[in-house]
Amino acid sequence: MQAIVFPAAERLTVEQIPDPICAPDEVIVQVTQSGICGTDVHIYRNEYLSQFPLTPGHEFTGNIVEIGAAVRDFAIGDRVAVDPNIACGECEFCRALQPNHCLNWQGVGVTRPGGFAQYVAAPARVTYKIPAELTDTQAAFIEPLSCVVHALNRLRVNPGDDVLIFGAGPMGLLLTQALRRSGAAQVVVVDKQAQRLRMAEQMGATIGIAAGPDSAAQLKDRAASGFHIVIDATGAPAVIERALDYLRPRGQYLQFGVAPIGKSIAWEPYRIFKNDWTIIGSFALSFTFQPAIAWLRNNVIDVAPLVSHILPLSEFGNGFQQFMDGKTLKVHVKP
Repeated sequence: MQAIVFPAAERLTVEQIPDPICAPDEVIVQVTQSGICGTDVHIYRNEYLSQFPLTPGHEFTGNIVEIGAAVRDFAIGDRVAVDPNIACGECEFCRALQPNHCLNWQGVGVTRPGGFAQYVAAPARVTYKIPAELTDTQAAFIEPLSCVVHALNRLRVNPGDDVLIFGAGPMGLLLTQALRRSGAAQVVVVDKQAQRLRMAEQMGATIGIAAGPDSAAQLKDRAASGFHIVIDATGAPAVIERALDYLRPRGQYLQFGVAPIGKSIAWEPYRIFKNDWTIIGSFALSFTFQPAIAWLRNNVIDVAPLVSHILPLSEFGNGFQQFMDGKTLKVHVKP
């Protein structure tokens, strides 16, 4: 089969590799659409959990073409999406319903071959049937939207909260929609790109503010005492380091964006103590595929405008580079 391979850090090839072999508890999915994610960029740069060589891709949908001998609840031809997080189900964190912290965690497209390929193998227990009315584009957003659901489960969004989001990429725009539908009074989005800010406003942001020397004053005008919730959706250490400047006492800060492993920032611990701040991380997802599917099925979240390019696998390299350069929104690939 044809697949994308990262043979080493900052190297990318399109190769013919062997088709996956179906284990007894697995299914083989013929991939119909797969999304490029910021995490894929971190993997490419060797800033994440992966080892090389690797076929990446963890946001995908497709059709089952083979079923393992021990699988009972799926049939060939079923349309599915795959939760890429594979937990052992036996360690202390799995037993505490925290599978994203499994001590034996594996990830499709992260630690094992993923969805930037014609076929991918996945355990049946992390595979979900999807409603017929969902498009392939919607279905390929189930995984990233599941991460947003997990983030909202970690937060306490109260009616009337003022929310600030740094970053209007695809994930920031999903967060914008989700928070406006969760009781926030205003959602303010900061980004460098005017086009992304306009899209944020179209998707429910109260206002989009251009990042720059004037943004601090504009944010002060929007929330004089600070925001109840501040979210980083950039993963940029320089942005993260200043984010607490906009948080009101007893506010919540959410680190949603993926920062490179090994990078550090300087925060003054006294400020966290003095302001009663809550600092929250949100890693991947945790049993949140079903609510994400429900959101999409009922048109709570609109994902179609977030896809700027749909490409064949042969054009992955160019699309991936443009995504890294910030010239696209979500790029989807059709193997």
